[in-house]
Amino acid sequence: MPPSSGSVSGRSTAASAERLLNLLIALLDRESGYTRDQLREIVPGYHKAGSHDAFERMFERDKSHLRSLGYPVEEIPDDDPWATDVQLAPRYRVSRGSYQLPQVQFSAEESAVLAVAADAWNDAAQDRLARRALDKLEPALSHEAAPGRDVQPTVAVADPAFEPLLSAVLSHRTVRFDYVDRTGAFSRRTVQPWGVGSRFGAWYLAGWDEDRQAKRTFRLTRIISEVAITRDSFEPPEDFSMGGQLARMVLPPTRVRVTIYVRQGAAQLLRQIATPLNEEDPHVPEGFDAVMLAVSDTEGAAEHVCAAGPDARVATAAGADLETQRAVARAVERRLNEAKKFQDRVGGCEVVWGKQRRNGAAKASTEQHLARLLHIVRHVYSHQGAQLEETARHFGITDQELIADLQTLFVCGRPGHMPDQLIDASWDDGHIYLGNAQELSEPVRLTVPEASALLMGLQTLQALPGGNSDVVRSTMRKVATAADALPLADALAAPDQPAELVPEDTELMSQVRQAITNNRRVKIRYVVASRDEVTERLVDPVRIVSSDGHQYVRGWCLNANGPRTFRADCILSCEDVGQAQAHPRMDSETRTSLYPEKRRPVQAVLVTDRRGRWIVEHYHAKRAATVDLPPTEEPPVPVAGGPGGSKGPKPLPEYVAAEVDFPTAEALSSLVTRHAGHVAVASPPEVVRTVEQWINNSLFMGTTQP
Repeated sequence: MPPSSGSVSGRSTAASAERLLNLLIALLDRESGYTRDQLREIVPGYHKAGSHDAFERMFERDKSHLRSLGYPVEEIPDDDPWATDVQLAPRYRVSRGSYQLPQVQFSAEESAVLAVAADAWNDAAQDRLARRALDKLEPALSHEAAPGRDVQPTVAVADPAFEPLLSAVLSHRTVRFDYVDRTGAFSRRTVQPWGVGSRFGAWYLAGWDEDRQAKRTFRLTRIISEVAITRDSFEPPEDFSMGGQLARMVLPPTRVRVTIYVRQGAAQLLRQIATPLNEEDPHVPEGFDAVMLAVSDTEGAAEHVCAAGPDARVATAAGADLETQRAVARAVERRLNEAKKFQDRVGGCEVVWGKQRRNGAAKASTEQHLARLLHIVRHVYSHQGAQLEETARHFGITDQELIADLQTLFVCGRPGHMPDQLIDASWDDGHIYLGNAQELSEPVRLTVPEASALLMGLQTLQALPGGNSDVVRSTMRKVATAADALPLADALAAPDQPAELVPEDTELMSQVRQAITNNRRVKIRYVVASRDEVTERLVDPVRIVSSDGHQYVRGWCLNANGPRTFRADCILSCEDVGQAQAHPRMDSETRTSLYPEKRRPVQAVLVTDRRGRWIVEHYHAKRAATVDLPPTEEPPVPVAGGPGGSKGPKPLPEYVAAEVDFPTAEALSSLVTRHAGHVAVASPPEVVRTVEQWINNSLFMGTTQP
């Protein structure tokens, strides 16, 4: 029976990790280093390279892997005094002490905060970096009991521009990209990126705009091209703080107040951000309520009304400012027409799914396996005689996987690979002992990307209500010290803030937090947005989660008899009803999930334009593909061009299709009208018909004003 592709992939990853470990030991073996040819002879695994060019490529990849894990592979000149210039070749080594973790120790509370920050990422790549960083810091963490935290941030990356921008920030390289501002104007920007951070549920880039010769902040979802990293370097200002930059950002002031008619028993999310109107309005249609919506601008008001679809419409014969009312109504009608036009163009279009690429998957698995082998060495050296089962649980792997890793260590060692040069590993009696690997047992400093992943999780925690800003700030400095990169902490940490600027809970969330602290059960009235109804629940709350600018309550719902997540701004009331119970399933949860455990009932293929492409990432698309749509009579969306036709960033595909799951067809329809003209549904036909009917009904509501 032929081996499965999974088992072949696993053996390939294990073989690569074994070769890398032997290479690392060789590079640590002597200060004078080895030439490439010598390494090809003494490191097992390089004999599989069929040619010199194949070996060169393999060796370059291996060096990159080791550097990514924090081992600085140095290239030094050959010190052979008898060699001719032709014979001289560079030698490679990892200098002793160049990779060691600086002296740093975390208190019990700092260790607890660090664990929360490492658990924050929903993005797979950043999650790996944060967890690898926490593994490296294990010797410096406190093992004392720390107060439990009821706050859990989650950091989601919903934009393809994030990784290249973060890379440019860390390497101090100038970037170019095409950008559309909030007025809809397009331009090409050349920016010195100083920092990347999240605020109000969105990601922002701060830096120096070389075209405007001024400091600027850019929202990542408005970048409509790939990010081109140039070779131009820069030095960021010493006093720049991304945390401080984010802290200074404030929500735009309320300038527009508009009266909205909302269908009774419907549009619950719109009701949550609006205020009921108590005065009599003779124009309110039967079956509707009048509410006042206060937002920053006309388009913002129109977006909220469009999201409610046929359940809301703007009053054009009543209100404090009839001109404003009518301006919002015109904006609603325009946006709904744009949604209809795009939906008509997309509905039924053919999507050809190509092979879905997993970028960097092989690299990630190889590095991950090698990182685990090295972590096992460090852990067992400080816990000689540890039980095999307990150690496997510590690493989150099976006993068999741990034994396989120990067998890999057993065949690795210094050049020559004689018995006394190999790592000594034994586990026959169920207890693990390691020896002859002292150079691998030393704690390793964090790389800048690893430290950045932790720091961004801490930065998010710092901005949450209930967070201890002083503890987070001290933890950030220690993390940066562990990477020998203190400017990182200075760049990301928010400066000391006066007490009135520290975010505070709403009265309702204070009640929930107190219930968590005192282990109390609560009765809540809750808006189920996907069904647009209000329900009453009995909940034993466990944790408050923050994600994408929103707070959520995670707890055991007695009505559903299972763990559930409740969005905080959908909780209408909270009442203490007695002592909470222990729920083992909640206690065993190691990661907080904001997504339903059951399969989502509505599956659809969305099509987005360049401005709506973030939706593909935000809604965790199963697969994506570029599509072509029928041309229109309208001029194409402009693409910025550099002066003199200079080469710029690669434009993103104009239209992308993505397969996405949604809780209900109504929630999907609301997304289409909220982001009018930037997203539509291509299939299946029954969902397309539902969305089209939603749009038509919404337009009908807008054109039948009293």
